[in-house]
Amino acid sequence: MNINKLEEILREVEKPGRYIGGEWNEIKKDPAQVKLKIALVFPDIYEIGMSYLGQKILYHLLNQHPFFLAERVFAPWFDFAQQLRVKNIPLYSLENKIPLGNFDLIGFSLLYELNYTNILSILDLGHIPLFSKERGLNYPLVIAGGPAAFNPEPIADVFDLFLIGDGEEAFLEIAEKFEKLKKEVKDKMSLLKEMASIKGVYVPCLYSPYQPSDSFLLAVKTKGKALPKIKKRIVSSFSKSPFPERIIVPNLKVIFDRVAVEVERGCPQKCRFCQASTIYFPPRERSPKNVISSLLNSLQLTGYEDASLTSLSVGDYPFLEKVVKVLMECLEREKISLSLSSLRPMCLSSEISQSIVKVRKTGFTVVPEAGTERLRTVINKRLDDNEIWEAAKITFSSGWKLLKLYFMVGLPTEEEEDLKGIVKIVKEIIKIGYQILKSAPQINLSIASFIPKPHTPFQWLKMEDEKNLREKHRYIKLQLRKYPFVRFKEHSINSSILEAVFSRGDRRLNQVLYQAWKQGAGFDSWKDCFRFQTWTKAFALEELDYHLYLQALDQDQILPWDHIDPGIKKSWLWRELQEALKGKATDPCLKRSCRECQGCSYPFYWKKTRPKEVDIQPQIYSYFGQETRKIIGYRVYYEKKEMARFLSHRDLINILQRSLRRARIQFIHSKGFHPKMAVSYLPALPLGMAGKEEVFEFKSNHNMAAAGFLKQVNNVLPSGIKFLKIERVKESEPSLSKQIEGFVYSLDLNNKEIKKAIQKLEKQGFDSWPQKLEFLRQLLKEFLQKSNRALLSKVSLDFQKNKLFLRLPYSAQPGLRPQEILANVLDIKNSVFFMTREKVLFKKESVAKNCKHYQNSNE
Repeated sequence: MNINKLEEILREVEKPGRYIGGEWNEIKKDPAQVKLKIALVFPDIYEIGMSYLGQKILYHLLNQHPFFLAERVFAPWFDFAQQLRVKNIPLYSLENKIPLGNFDLIGFSLLYELNYTNILSILDLGHIPLFSKERGLNYPLVIAGGPAAFNPEPIADVFDLFLIGDGEEAFLEIAEKFEKLKKEVKDKMSLLKEMASIKGVYVPCLYSPYQPSDSFLLAVKTKGKALPKIKKRIVSSFSKSPFPERIIVPNLKVIFDRVAVEVERGCPQKCRFCQASTIYFPPRERSPKNVISSLLNSLQLTGYEDASLTSLSVGDYPFLEKVVKVLMECLEREKISLSLSSLRPMCLSSEISQSIVKVRKTGFTVVPEAGTERLRTVINKRLDDNEIWEAAKITFSSGWKLLKLYFMVGLPTEEEEDLKGIVKIVKEIIKIGYQILKSAPQINLSIASFIPKPHTPFQWLKMEDEKNLREKHRYIKLQLRKYPFVRFKEHSINSSILEAVFSRGDRRLNQVLYQAWKQGAGFDSWKDCFRFQTWTKAFALEELDYHLYLQALDQDQILPWDHIDPGIKKSWLWRELQEALKGKATDPCLKRSCRECQGCSYPFYWKKTRPKEVDIQPQIYSYFGQETRKIIGYRVYYEKKEMARFLSHRDLINILQRSLRRARIQFIHSKGFHPKMAVSYLPALPLGMAGKEEVFEFKSNHNMAAAGFLKQVNNVLPSGIKFLKIERVKESEPSLSKQIEGFVYSLDLNNKEIKKAIQKLEKQGFDSWPQKLEFLRQLLKEFLQKSNRALLSKVSLDFQKNKLFLRLPYSAQPGLRPQEILANVLDIKNSVFFMTREKVLFKKESVAKNCKHYQNSNE
């Protein structure tokens, strides 16, 4: 990858930090020293993909192998994709900037059906043919895994193979076998037949689609010796499975920006609408000792200020209360917050809520799903109204003012009373909030449309039609319109319809997908980008009615996904559907014997007896330096250069603070419910501009030697950022902003674009390069005088360094920025990328002292 070409592109895009890599904890191997290069691709933007735990696990495991290299690729946003096409640069990985087509194996994570068009865009931008049949052995092997792979047919033509189930062990097995086979096989079909022998691997070209006589959907049948059923892979020893403690710390703010430890995989609750409970079955727990050590070690290695315990139903983790208590003994001292995902109301105890609010109040969500106890019984959601009220009371009593609520409409057997029940629940929670908070609570109300997903008891049912769904959404909003503090978060109904079509679809949808992509579909999971009319046109071009995939299905009908075995028996799913229609609940796994149920193929994985007492000791980490009784102020000087220039000021702040946490530097924090590091920064350095001597100030109750501090922190800083010096700040000194007199900026005159702009300057008698530079200096001086910026402003030239320097005064009020000054005088776009903020001028320093670096300048 030509770095100069890359930098040219980065100047033209909204968030260049998505495409530069160089994050802390990234693994950058020498491509020439490995036998297999693997691209781990997430078909959405960096901020979403970097939140996905599955990619972090695979990245860690694959890079542990001495002969494997694994690097990350994310879907580029429209602006960057356009620049890649214009400059004819292939999409590349973040670590070594390897073009996608130069990898041996490309692995996509399929989490969501509405990301499918992004898969085509990524392959196309990587200069790789879109369909498996068009790719020979000279192209990478393209594979996919994840929850959406449990119905692979709508995208089967794109991929060479799918991995069904857990990837920790299976992906390594696939990579090792592929590395061996690629030297031996002479044709792709021979390779794929060998790969199909791995348990959990589905190779679509070994199966042919057909239409059963009693069905309007295509099913598949085997060719030759292919297995009729693909059984999913399961990591049985989940408690001992490795957690990637040294996870990559993103340079940008991402969706889930924290250390997240998966305490349990799978869910014992058997909610009938939930596909994940089937896909990740059986439930497997991580030991409490493993959870605590993994989370605390990861926090030290990353510097994160937030942590989370995650699972499909974290409240079912049997050691939750004990683990939270031990963790908070450590995290409270560090001012690190803890949040819990998917906590059912009956699992929220006052002990847990009081523990997790000790540092800061993180988000809390109640998920009733349905508005009445009757309908919650139908969907097997064991939750009564009193438990919802109790959860709201605990939440508000613990100091939360914001509560998130999640419901679905269009559920099986739903009646008007169930919609009224949603309104009733919201109103009752508002009432409880008023009683406890003495003011209106903030309610975020999410309303989604129910989708009858494959591998669930509801897979045979039809999806509610669009007209009815819109009326139900409208009804709920109308009933709650007088509460301005209730914020509605509606999931697009048309998006839900398309998601349903592709989750329940067959192989005919491959061409529909291709047609929609050709018409410009992309980032369909984004509300602002989704265009349903593009998809209806694509269906029309293929003469296919998408409503076919929303219809009810017969019990004996062969389904497009029947060849994928998730471990839950189809007969059991049908029994559960009948129980649902009768309004009967089914007990969770913990309350039933496996002999009684016989609904799954994995009873031996599910442990129902656990130790009653768990001995866990909190871990204590020491800070750098010597603790003192007084508060000491410090001023730090640092540089920001190279690719780090493409990071925003907000992202830079996160990077600096997390680096200081990694270095075990103790900070004084602000008071209140949301304690933050008490740090003062210079005015924001513009994105794209380098900083040669930036400054920030902080306070600590630790005495730190300068040399030791610099060594300690520089060892944990990402590329492009380096600490230069540290000095103490007297307690009597004013704040950082009040000490600033001005800044010195420089413009790189060696840059070809700057040279080109200066060459355009015309004045009689000024033909030589030095004369033109002098003329430019005079133009800048005149511009500064006209714009009332002459006071303390100076323009100088350094012919030895071939730089032009601007010294500008600082003002707390918005004014002309240096890049705007140059744009006005030189008429050059993006001059900020060729500039450096050389130095901050403090009022206590003399002009001569401040300008000592520029004594050779012709001022």
